[in-house]
Amino acid sequence: MAKFVVEMVYGDDEERRLAVRPDHRVYAKSLAQQGILLAGGPYEDGAGAQLVYEAADAAAVQRLLDEDPYLKEGVIASTTVREWNAITGSWVS
Repeated sequence: MAKFVVEMVYGDDEERRLAVRPDHRVYAKSLAQQGILLAGGPYEDGAGAQLVYEAADAAAVQRLLDEDPYLKEGVIASTTVREWNAITGSWVS
């Protein structure tokens, strides 16, 4: 399994995003419990968020993103998915 870093940039409608956030967090928690989402959270400046997934390939990550309430409800302006070759750190065996 490969690791992927996803950057989400929030759209302009903060009120709508905040209304969708509880569903997004339930979805994210379910992925974390399955060991798919390793970490995730918003940037302190409120511009977006970063998430780290473990998945077979980028297409699998995109399918997960497509099911995320944030993307389904259109509150994300853009996402960037990058495969990440983690070499050092506590996540690396």
